Amino acid sequence: MSDNKEQNSIPTSKVERSAKFVKTGFKVGGNYIKHYSKKLFNPDLDRTELNEDNAADIYQSLSELKGSALKVAQMLSMDKNLLPQAYVDKFTQSQYNAPPLSGPLIVQTFKKYFGKSPEQIYDKFNIRSSNAASIGQVHQAELNGKKLAIKIQYPGVGDSISSDLKLVKPFAFRLLGMSEKELDVYMREVEERLLEETDYELEVRRSIEFSTACANLNNVVFPSYYPELSGKRIITMDWLEGKHLREFLATNPSQQLRDKIGQALWDFYNFQQHELRAVHADPHPGNFMITGDDKLG
Repeated sequence: MSDNKEQNSIPTSKVERSAKFVKTGFKVGGNYIKHYSKKLFNPDLDRTELNEDNAADIYQSLSELKGSALKVAQMLSMDKNLLPQAYVDKFTQSQYNAPPLSGPLIVQTFKKYFGKSPEQIYDKFNIRSSNAASIGQVHQAELNGKKLAIKIQYPGVGDSISSDLKLVKPFAFRLLGMSEKELDVYMREVEERLLEETDYELEVRRSIEFSTACANLNNVVFPSYYPELSGKRIITMDWLEGKHLREFLATNPSQQLRDKIGQALWDFYNFQQHELRAVHADPHPGNFMITGDDKLG
C-alpha cells in the first residue's frame, strides 16, 4: 500500500503544467540564493544540502505532474553515475511509489472509457491504489474468484508528452551536462518510447505476444492479460504476488537464490534480444518481482 498522500487533481492543460515548472524553477533559484548566502560565511560549504533541497523540490513537482516529466526522473535515477546522490535517492522513489491519484479520479477514468464504474465491472475493486508510478497506478480487483491487477493511466499523460519534454529539457540540460545536440537525440528517443508506453492497447497486444513467446523460460512467470477488460487507458491482468527486487534483497537471500533470479533476468533479456530480436518491458526494478516460489515475475 502506498503511504503517499493521495492526489485529488492533476494538472492536464499545457498552461497548468508549464506554470508548475515555472514555480519549481523559482524554488530551485531560491535554493541557490540560500546556498551562496551561506557560502559567504562558510567558504568550505559543499553542495550536499543544495542538491538535497533541489532534488526534493523537483521531485515533488514532477510527482504531482506525473507522466513523461516523472518518467524522465525515473530513467535518470537508474544510472547511479549520472546524477548527484541526492537526486538518485529522491528520483528512485518514482520507480516504486509516486503519490497516487484519489478514488474519484479513478472512477472518472473508468466512466470515460467503459461507461461504467469499476464496481460495475469487477466483483471487488480496491479504490486505494497498491502501487503508483510515473504513467499510471495499479489497483487490486477480483472477478469470478480470480485476483486481478488493474493498471490505470493518469489523465492527460498521453496528450502532454511532447510539451512536458520541452519543459523538462532545461532541468535535464543542467543536470546531465550534455551538449544540446546530444540532449536532443536523447529526448527524441524518450518521446518515441513514451508515446508507445502510453498506448495501453498496444501494450496488451505486445505483452500477450512476448509472454507467449517467453513461456518456456525457466523460473520466469507472466500474468495473463484480458483484452476484453482493457482499453486505451486501462489494462486488466492477473495479480502476481511477490516482492520487488529491493524488498527481496532486504531479506538477505542466499547467494544461490540471488544467482537463480539473476540467471532468470539474464535469460529473459538474452532470449528477447537474440531469439526474438526485440525487447519488451521497461527494464527498471519496479517492474519485476520475486514470487513466493522464488521465480521472477
